[in-house]
Amino acid sequence: MRSILFFITLFMAGCAYHHNSIDLKPYTKLSSNSMSILTPNSYPNFPWWTWKINTNKIIAMKRHIPNMMSEDVRITVSIPERLKESTEKFLIKNFDYEKWAQDVLSRPDIVANMKERGVTYSKKYIDYIGGLRCGTDVESSNLALGVGSKRYYTVCGYHDVNGAKKRIDIFYNYTYTNRGTKFEADKTSSTTTPQAMQKQFKQDMKAIFDSLVIHDMDRERMSKEGLLHNKKYDVDTENNVKNACE
Repeated sequence: MRSILFFITLFMAGCAYHHNSIDLKPYTKLSSNSMSILTPNSYPNFPWWTWKINTNKIIAMKRHIPNMMSEDVRITVSIPERLKESTEKFLIKNFDYEKWAQDVLSRPDIVANMKERGVTYSKKYIDYIGGLRCGTDVESSNLALGVGSKRYYTVCGYHDVNGAKKRIDIFYNYTYTNRGTKFEADKTSSTTTPQAMQKQFKQDMKAIFDSLVIHDMDRERMSKEGLLHNKKYDVDTENNVKNACE
């Protein structure tokens, strides 16, 4: 909590308070005990806002761009007790994530579950965030009543300076309107195409991910074990992966 409060206080001159949230200027730094990020600079007249200043484990912020879309990002860091297996694969240098993902998405129970939930788009692939090789899961359903959404979940793993194995969970999604439908507070339906909105959302995520700094990572150990990568988040990676629902 101390780090988040510090940086929010630092930028108080440029923040507007309303209800229990805080509006954030572009390039505002948000920190937890383990990491920090900067807010993107796109659409500066429609700021991101945060309300999560009561915990040392989560960074959370949202934004609504009028007549276009809403964006939501949550990043947590934890030392998993019951989820060790799902973290281990991100701490194995040569783990074949692509084969693992293909096997998971072809399982009958997974296929049946997606059909039951109306999922029409599902992909699993590798992303590079903060120098780490991470696994991303994305889903979306049919555009219903002019409202659509796309949900992303990315998991990364690292060794911290105390020798603990830590897990980063990133939940991020956007909701958009089309076909004459508008958000409740908006004046009109979006004239921006879903493809253009996705591109903007991915650019915003790239700005956040490229700014991410992990404060307590044992970089020397991660480098020796081949777990640090000189790669950045690529907005086009998702487009090069097959949709499991096709």
